[in-house]
Amino acid sequence: MFGYNGKVLFVNLSDGEIESRELSESLYRQFIGGLGLGVRMIYENTEPGVDPLGPDSMLGFSVGPLTGAGLHGARFAIMGKSPMTGGWGDANCGGSFAVSFKNAGYDGVFFKGISHKPVYLFIKDGVAELRDAGHLWGKDVYQTEEAIKQELEGSRVKICSIGPPGEQLAYCAAVMHDQSAAGRSGLAAVMGSKRLKAFVVSGSQKVPVADPERLAQLRKAYLQGVKNVQHPWGQALRDYGTSVFFDALIPPGSTPIKNFAVQGEEAFPDYVLCKADEFMKYRTRRHACLGCAIACKGWLEMKDNKYGPISGTVPEYETITMFGSDCLVSDLEAVVKANDLCNQYGLDTIEVGATVAFAIECYENGLIDDKDTGGIELTWGNADALVAMVEKIAKREGFGDVLADGVKVAADRIGKGSEKYAMHSGGQALPAHDPRGDIGLGWGYCCDATPGRHTADHVKHSHDCKVAFTLSDRLNFPDLDPLDVDANAGIYASCSAVDRVITSAGLCFFAMWTEELPLIEAIVAVTGWDFTLEECLKTGRRIDTLRQAYNIREGVDTTQWKMPKRVAAVPTDGPMKGKKLEFDRMKLKGYQALGWDPETGKPLNATVDEMGLRELVGNL
Repeated sequence: MFGYNGKVLFVNLSDGEIESRELSESLYRQFIGGLGLGVRMIYENTEPGVDPLGPDSMLGFSVGPLTGAGLHGARFAIMGKSPMTGGWGDANCGGSFAVSFKNAGYDGVFFKGISHKPVYLFIKDGVAELRDAGHLWGKDVYQTEEAIKQELEGSRVKICSIGPPGEQLAYCAAVMHDQSAAGRSGLAAVMGSKRLKAFVVSGSQKVPVADPERLAQLRKAYLQGVKNVQHPWGQALRDYGTSVFFDALIPPGSTPIKNFAVQGEEAFPDYVLCKADEFMKYRTRRHACLGCAIACKGWLEMKDNKYGPISGTVPEYETITMFGSDCLVSDLEAVVKANDLCNQYGLDTIEVGATVAFAIECYENGLIDDKDTGGIELTWGNADALVAMVEKIAKREGFGDVLADGVKVAADRIGKGSEKYAMHSGGQALPAHDPRGDIGLGWGYCCDATPGRHTADHVKHSHDCKVAFTLSDRLNFPDLDPLDVDANAGIYASCSAVDRVITSAGLCFFAMWTEELPLIEAIVAVTGWDFTLEECLKTGRRIDTLRQAYNIREGVDTTQWKMPKRVAAVPTDGPMKGKKLEFDRMKLKGYQALGWDPETGKPLNATVDEMGLRELVGNL
């Protein structure tokens, strides 16, 4: 078998048993790897109705066949039952962990049970052992990584870990690696519930590929394309990282402002104080996920920050937006500090920022007051209040404890009609892309098996920008009015399928904003399969369908995952003023295009059979 180790680990944390299982090549081909492999393993090896934070739930980590192929970054996926939505949950992260994980000898690790004491798993070149983490429990992410490196092999080990919020089962928590976050779905709380402090790898084994010469040719051509990039987003990512999106997406109404209440630069002219150039003044160097030629990440130094010196990552677009425009904060130092707190403690900046914006609106409308917040004046644009509340959430102190499980749970706790200010879909906060301006991402918010996710689907990017992983010409995407829901439904389904494959293969979707990523050709060169575009689309649909089947099995009525009323209403201002956005019809047509019943969200029998899933899922 090429491109894979051919085996995964199952770790029972309740009794410490570690079991290696070999998988068939046909299973890999059906689900690729990453989240695809994860949903296959978790669906088969867990019973319906498990408590996401209980001993019978399963938490998985997985990589794919293109992990370490040198084409575009290297990401790993984390999967499990989401405590936020009650259904399928996944997240992914870049850095250098994925390649070392794969080179350690396994394609996935799946944890079950609850350890009687804090532990971490260490895999070195195929040998796995659980180690005591009692001395790490309570430490933040920075302290945890430093202690493990000193305990093991210094900088050679690669580490995923949680901080105190994950230990305390906060849904806002994130699994952290190299100051990057696998933040969505609340899976760090699942990790904390198992008393699994960290997952550590050190790998030097190389996984053979079927046609190394062909892979080298593809890589050379791809890297040349990146070097001579013509697409503006590709060049912008190289020069500024994702912070440049903040400059570009505010004017067209694609960036949430004031908890999604308003749109456009007229609503927040001070956004210029947090433009990319302002962050670049403090950037000391660019930084890349292992194997990526773009290097969109960066490190900064702020010696004179009013909140104290900071040495860390340049905030990503999502972070700048959720702590900046969504809270009407234009103080760059506060945004950098809030970002650093999230990296230090292990928090999802999207969920935390959305929850703070929600709390501000509750405060401004008299639903909570200074007695509730502990004297923190949660007003629009209050930079000090933002930083103070992020720290409260990180420590689960005072009102931070009310907010630590995300925007939906916070609204449930506050009550008083506060739910109208909670901008979420299915229990997960909407990210930093306003679907009234970025309509293509609205499809994912409505239809995907993990709601409210900016990494789910890229209809707009894929056919408007004509860079759908070099597949746009082959798929013959037409130029369509993004408001034409009926015409875009088929494109959504195709783009969703390609997204599932690109992520399951272990790559970053930013590849589509460079030049030409030879996705199909690379899979062929690595695996030796006669993999085609048609099989790619079917494989992606299979993964989408099984993720949704998991939701149905767990009793989740995904038809009730609605766009917030504020977002679904016809805009009365901004660039989209007066334009009707048919999100309910988008969901209906999206489900139809995916082969799911539009009335129930259940994959149709014909779809289950076509995808070869009948034996696994039975009759939904």
